This record gives sequence, C-alpha cells and structure tokens, in this order.
Amino acid sequence: MSRKLRHHASLVLNVVLTVMAVALALHKSEYAPATSAREASPEKTTIETPVFTTKPDLRRYTDSASASDRLRGLIDQLRAAGVPNDVLARLAQADLDERWEARFWEESRGLSPDKVSALQLEHDMGKDAQMRAALGEEGFKQWDSTNMLKEAMSGKTQLTTSEADAIYDFKKKLQQRQLELEQAGVNGTMDEAQITDASDKAYSEFNQQMKSLLGDERYAQSQGLDAGTAAANLKQDLASVSPSDTQFQDLLKAQQQLNDARSALDPSSPDYAAQLQALDDARNQEYQSVLGTNAFNTLQKQQDNGYTQMKKYENIWGLDDNKVDGVYNAIQYYQKTAQDYQAQAQASEAQGQSVDWGVVNKNLQQFAQQTQQSLQNYLGQDTFNKMQRNGIFQFNQ
Repeated sequence: MSRKLRHHASLVLNVVLTVMAVALALHKSEYAPATSAREASPEKTTIETPVFTTKPDLRRYTDSASASDRLRGLIDQLRAAGVPNDVLARLAQADLDERWEARFWEESRGLSPDKVSALQLEHDMGKDAQMRAALGEEGFKQWDSTNMLKEAMSGKTQLTTSEADAIYDFKKKLQQRQLELEQAGVNGTMDEAQITDASDKAYSEFNQQMKSLLGDERYAQSQGLDAGTAAANLKQDLASVSPSDTQFQDLLKAQQQLNDARSALDPSSPDYAAQLQALDDARNQEYQSVLGTNAFNTLQKQQDNGYTQMKKYENIWGLDDNKVDGVYNAIQYYQKTAQDYQAQAQASEAQGQSVDWGVVNKNLQQFAQQTQQSLQNYLGQDTFNKMQRNGIFQFNQ
C-alpha cells in the first residue's frame, strides 16, 4: 500500500472513530438514568445530553451491497444518532477519496498523460453526485454551500439568506464552467490560450455578479479588499521593515491604487499579462521610493519563499549568507528578464506586429539553461542538487 493510500486509510479510520465516539456517547445517553441535582457534584456544572426516546428505524445494508450504499447507510445511522452534518461530510469525503485513490492507481498504470487527465477529470466531474448520494440532498446542499461561500469570499461579510443562495448559484456556475473548459482541453477542442481567455472571462463575470449583488463596498469587504482588512494585511507584510506611520500611509495608498487599477483591467485583453506586470513594476518603484533601496530589498527577500528556505536550511545545504544572496539575486534577475521579454513580445503582438513564438520560447529556454548552468557551477553539484530537489530553482523552460 502506498504512503498516500495509507494516509487516506488512516484518515478514514480516524473520522470513523470520531463519529462512532460521538454516536456512542449519544446512544449511551438513551439508556443512562437522569442524574438528579443532589447526586451531581457541587463543584461541577451538569450539562443535559439529548435523550432519544425511540431508536431510529433505519435500513440496514448487507455486505453484498455496493460501497456507496453501505456508506449512505452508515451516514443515515450516524445522522439519526445526532452526529453533525459537517462531521458526516468529512467521513464521506475521506471514504470517497480512499476509494478513488485505489481506483486511480489501478487504472492509471500505463496510460498516456492525456488519458490520465481524462480519468482525473471524470472523477472531478462526478464528485458532487457522489457526495449527494452519500449525504442526501439536504445534507449535500448544506455542506456544499458552506464550501462554495468560503471559496467565494475571503473576507467576513454578513449575508442575507437570499444573498447566500445567489452567491452559491454564481459559484456553482463558475465551477461548472471550469469543468467544461477542462473537458475542452482534454478533448482538444480548445487550446491553452483559448482556455485561459475563457477562464479569465468566467472569473470576470463572476466578480461582476458579486459586485452587482453586494455593491462595491460590501464586495470589497467580501474579498478582503476593504480599507480595514487591506491595512491590517499590509501592516503584517511590512513587519520586517518597520515603516514609520507616514511611510505606511504612503505604501497603503500605493497598494490601494494597484488594487483599483487591477480591477479596472479587462482579463480578455491580449496584453492583459503585460498590463499586470506594468502595474506591479509601478507599485514596486513606489515602494522603493518610500522605503529606500535597502529596506525595499529586505522586504522583497522576506516575502520570497525561496530566500526564506535558503536562510532556514543554509547550514545543511552548504550555503553561507553571501551564497544565499548570490543565488537570490541570480534568480531575481532571471525572473525579471524573462517576464520583461515575454511582456514585450505580448505587447508587440497586441499592436499588430508579427511575433514568432517559437523563437521566443527557444530564447527563454536557452536563457533558463544558461542560468541553471551558472548556478550549478557557482554552488557545486552537491549543493545544487539539494536545492533543486527542494524546489528552489523554478525555471520555466
């Protein structure tokens, strides 16, 4: 059994033990005599446990029943015993994940990458139906609504019942569109550029629906983009450079302007990526102007996952501070140069000029290989291999 499969089996077992413990406690209360106030310890507060006056008359499934029927039977029994729906959903999800992984490893062996993608997509498209079969319509809607609203809103916003229902519908339509686009990619009826454009358009429409429903202010709050949340997040991000109050207000203004400008962009525009890059560059220039070069560079490093990893493991990777900075600067140079080169090509194409993307990609690949070879020579093979295995070098060739 693979490590991942053992993990799922353990997860299922843990969830089953949890719900069975809850069910046992509730079931025990059905027969336990009520404790009088005089019998209770005066130092402790007694909490009444719900008492079931009748046992649930539920359908039992034999070993010959399908796995999905047995799961539904177990969940019905636990629900009748008072186990909360979110716990039941975790049990169902763990069981379905375990069975899917066993099936995937069995059926994917020897398949081409396209057929593996098709197999995975088949599973993804059937998830809702499987969870609905396990939890029932009402239980599924309750569980799914909670998940969809969490995905739709990163900030805290009070919603009416009708607003929550509308956002759930918006999110389900977006989810369905994403699956359709994945299907188009697997079938070869749309290329990657078309899928990206269609996906950006679907997200844009979803965000517009959210704004129309909630209004600009509540929409910003729902996405964690309101002034209070933005200020709190920025203060946390800037903790390593300790800006003054005046500097903080200037940086907050720059970040708000960036967010507003990003929202105004059209994701379907052919030079959308170049426009995003230009906005990020302008924001970074403003940050550097406010903080000064040294503090800005410190901030950039602290927010870079690769840099923080190198600092954390520099001893076991055979690095020192100079080498960490050298590798960080080389990666930053590679990323900035590659992004600028791609942005220039996209901007040229958007202006109607002919761009040979085969040549562009070949040049990018050569640049990545040259950078990788330089780092390998600088670090030595052993250190380079350790860092590469830990995902420090992300060269998009």
